[in-house]
Amino acid sequence: GPVVQPIGEPHEIEYASCCWLPANTWTELPLCGRFECTHDSTVYEFELPRCTSLNLPACSCLLLQAPGVGPDGTDAVRPYTPISENCMLGKFQLLIKRYEGAAVSQYMYRLKLGDKVRFKHIKFNVKKQYPFPGVRTISLVCAGSGITPVYQALLKLMNTPGDTRQVVLLNGNRAKEDMLLFEELREFARLNPNRLTVVHCFSQEPLSNGFCSTDEYIVEHGRIDEDKMRRYLFPPADDTCVMVCGLPIMYDLWCGPRAEPELKEGTVLHRLGYTSKMIAKLQ
Repeated sequence: GPVVQPIGEPHEIEYASCCWLPANTWTELPLCGRFECTHDSTVYEFELPRCTSLNLPACSCLLLQAPGVGPDGTDAVRPYTPISENCMLGKFQLLIKRYEGAAVSQYMYRLKLGDKVRFKHIKFNVKKQYPFPGVRTISLVCAGSGITPVYQALLKLMNTPGDTRQVVLLNGNRAKEDMLLFEELREFARLNPNRLTVVHCFSQEPLSNGFCSTDEYIVEHGRIDEDKMRRYLFPPADDTCVMVCGLPIMYDLWCGPRAEPELKEGTVLHRLGYTSKMIAKLQ
């Protein structure tokens, strides 16, 4: 009979991904385009081989290496989720917000066309995957640049024929001019009025400036807090999922540290009755 080769111990098995980037080595890719998105965010386009797509699993991210900008001149590494559709050929796009004191985003802003950047994709950066089996309702909670993995989930949910599940997005920003992907979210809501509810929350902006709720989105004043989650998220249930992405302090408040898969006791989502199985911490 055929000889069956042992596959080895689990720690010896390499992660096999559908992503074009190798999982175990850094790959240099040239910057082929860039354009400003808001006053402090930029879209960067990186070139892939002709007729090649990145093919990154949905809601996953890439690791980006910025040489020499870490403590004591070390290389800094940060995760970023592309905003381009997985099927885009020959390139992919990253939307990166510049934060004060954030060395990697400042490094990216200084890049010129043709400069090369090193990328890698690893198993740890593969989070909850579409089609999100067993899930009937989906709540997306994010703030700032945390919109990028959430946007990837929306691309799949809204563009896949036959997917009719209900989705709510709770999107936090400091002010209107800080919003990322506003028009894209607005278009999703316009095309899917019976499926998608978009709620924009502004922590430092009164509602008297003329920006108010429309048929396509709801405007709220104040940070994303327990009251807003109670009002807008789908209630706890075995067939619901809450996907979360934001700064570390937001994870700590909402669900517990990003690196810990369990929902932390005493956090907002825990107090509202959700369980670890209902929560997905993105990026």
